[in-house]
Amino acid sequence: MPKRVFLAALLMFIALALRGENWLTIYNEDLSLVRSSFELNLMTGRQDYNFDDIPHRIMPASVIVSSQAEGFQVAEQNYEYDLAGKVEILRKYLNSEVEITTKDGSRIRGILKFSDYSSYGIQDDYDGRLYLVSAAETQMIQLASLPENFYTRPTLRWSLIAPQAGKYPLQLSYLTGGLSWDVTYNGVWNDSTLALNSWVTIKNTSGKTFEDTNLKLIAGDVNVVKQLHIRGGRANEINYSIDGMSATGGAPSFAEKSFHDYHMYSLDQKLSFANNQTKQLALYPRMDIKAEGIYEYPTWSGAVNSIIQFKNTEANGIGKPLPKGSLKIYREDTDGNLEFIGEDSIDHTGRNEEVKITTGKAFDLVASTLSKDQTNVSKKATERTVQVTLRNNSSQTRIIRVVHQMSGNTRIIQHDLTPEIDSDNKATFSVEVKADAQVIFSFRERSES
Repeated sequence: MPKRVFLAALLMFIALALRGENWLTIYNEDLSLVRSSFELNLMTGRQDYNFDDIPHRIMPASVIVSSQAEGFQVAEQNYEYDLAGKVEILRKYLNSEVEITTKDGSRIRGILKFSDYSSYGIQDDYDGRLYLVSAAETQMIQLASLPENFYTRPTLRWSLIAPQAGKYPLQLSYLTGGLSWDVTYNGVWNDSTLALNSWVTIKNTSGKTFEDTNLKLIAGDVNVVKQLHIRGGRANEINYSIDGMSATGGAPSFAEKSFHDYHMYSLDQKLSFANNQTKQLALYPRMDIKAEGIYEYPTWSGAVNSIIQFKNTEANGIGKPLPKGSLKIYREDTDGNLEFIGEDSIDHTGRNEEVKITTGKAFDLVASTLSKDQTNVSKKATERTVQVTLRNNSSQTRIIRVVHQMSGNTRIIQHDLTPEIDSDNKATFSVEVKADAQVIFSFRERSES
């Protein structure tokens, strides 16, 4: 019985963090917000508590720790990142006694006067002689103890004041680096429909493991002030996982909503992932998108691009905000196997916006641009003729969109084919080129300064 009473009393006075609720919001640019709620067992009065369940990339100035408990105070907070390692320990042990054992079994005891990566300086206690010991020949360095102000991992050191002994609920939040997310889109194209799947890839290299965490992702470019960060710990092998999901219920899914000027994706199940782990989750269910294949030739470029284009609307089978990411496109061959036909990337794309996926350069379509007949019509104006040649070496008729970007002070004054000119002063000519045929057309433009 006395042992049980003693144990209960000891547990009452030792600060012990209990499991609580965790939230994690990951942004696009190496930035995350971590929030935790937990309980501490505290004794009456002022006491120190070391909290080391934090990432190596924590931003100390962002840390907020609070409690709704009446009378509870955080008197002081320190971020300890001088982690225990040979160089750091020896630096702290200058002018203290050490004993070095060399590879031939010799022992040298004295006061450590200096240390670097190549040698150690040991001063004899009795006669004051200084011994220089090669680091390469050193087998062991014996110290009296580990200095008190050393930590094996980054630590928040709090000085807490509790009005009375008991459990106190705490809320902790901070910003950190070391967590990232991006989206990979995989699509199958059949000339009219793009069957699109989307996967979120989350990478955790923060130095912290997250257990049963509520996850949110923010899509958008959040403005932050870039700063240097201090790393701790060592790099480990990165693991890849698509499991670790809840054992009960269906597959996890994201709910999307607008948040401030961004878009937020909240996972409907809690997530666990270890440090140095990469995990994949489905973002949206498969979407069958109505799209069209086009060929586009920007004047002065070297090739005709093969493009899949669609508008991000519900009528086209999508109408969802698309976070930036890469798109890998496949096509089914006559043998039933999918073959890779190209890859592109998109920026954050909202609803009702155009999406253009360039899968590659069309092998059988050839184009070139020629400038000729340039004249100065006045001191401030020049004119030139632009000639475009298109060749179709395939067995089918192709429509090629010739895109000509003009500056703000340029306009087309004559043309063989009528272009569409948009608000950015970009002219687009839609040209039909029959199989094994060539089309040459010209237009004349005037530029004024």
